[in-house]
Amino acid sequence: MDEPELKSLLQRCVDYHGHSCRGQIFGVRIARKGTELAAAESARDMIVVVENDRCIADAIQIVTGTRIGRRTMKLVPYGRMAATFLNLKTARAWRVNLNLGDRPCDDPDLNDAALLMMPDEDLLRWREVRVDFPPHELPGKPQRVVRCTRCGEKVFDFRDLPDPAGPTCVACAQGGYYAEIDR
Repeated sequence: MDEPELKSLLQRCVDYHGHSCRGQIFGVRIARKGTELAAAESARDMIVVVENDRCIADAIQIVTGTRIGRRTMKLVPYGRMAATFLNLKTARAWRVNLNLGDRPCDDPDLNDAALLMMPDEDLLRWREVRVDFPPHELPGKPQRVVRCTRCGEKVFDFRDLPDPAGPTCVACAQGGYYAEIDR
C-alpha cells in the first residue's frame, strides 16, 4: 500500500475514532498486515481477536470491516497492542503485534509519519497461530437461547451457567457490573 492509500485509510480511522493518535497508526498497521496474512475474501470470512480495548480496536475494526455485532470481531482484554486474524475458510490464523523493542509506544523520538510508512519488519512481529472457536462463537444465528430462571432475560449462545433451578445468566449467578436501584 502506498503512502496516499495509507494516509487515506488512517484518516477514515481517525474520523471514526474521533481523534488522531498513535493507537490509530498502530491499529492501521496491525490490521493491514493481519488482513494481508489472513487473505480472507471478505470481512465475513474472517474473525479478528483484538487484545486491547483502546484506540487500536477502532482502527482495526475500520480497516478490516469486522464488527462485534457480526461476531467477526472478538475482544480479549489482555491490554496488548496485538490482534489475531483467522480466515474462516482456510482455518489459518496469524497473530500480529507491535514490536518496538524497549521503546515505549509514546516515544517522542518516533515520528508518526515515519511509523505509518515504516517497513512491517521494523514495526511489527507476526506468526502463524492456531485458534479454535466452538460453533457457538462463530458468526451466524444463535446456536442456543435460554431464559434465565432468576431474571427472566434471554441468554444466548451457551453464556448461561448451571443452577439447580435451571439456566442462570452470569449477572444473576455471579453478580453483574451494575446494581439495580429501587425507586
